[in-house]
Amino acid sequence: MRYNYPHASLELTVEALNLTDESTLSSEDFSAMMPRIQSLALRTKQWVTVIGGSRHVIQQLVNAGVSRSRIRWVAGRDADQREWATEQALLAGTSSVVLSFLDALSSPRVAQRLKMASKVSQTHSFVFRSLPSQSPLH
Repeated sequence: MRYNYPHASLELTVEALNLTDESTLSSEDFSAMMPRIQSLALRTKQWVTVIGGSRHVIQQLVNAGVSRSRIRWVAGRDADQREWATEQALLAGTSSVVLSFLDALSSPRVAQRLKMASKVSQTHSFVFRSLPSQSPLH
């Protein structure tokens, strides 16, 4: 069965992909967005793709009722791989939601590519600044 939901998050995605870090969503925003993410994730049986992120993010999705078998977690070795994976996940159309945890976007070209992928995609997507480290680094 194919669902034709309004793509209200598309506007959020495009705004979140501006070139400045202030326009991406923070980790606190992830918790605040969880009810919306949960609603979008449970509407279909498609993947929920998490790019970057942490075990804590995956656990929050499971706690929200998303089956672990529907969560596709792509770690990526570096920012370039995470950016590429985000673009591919959007273009593939196999996910109901794509959650990307990126540092700053590496270039204006990458930001433009993600915006374009988001516009042609039927996938809801959210870009968050990387989660802070869970433990001190000293």
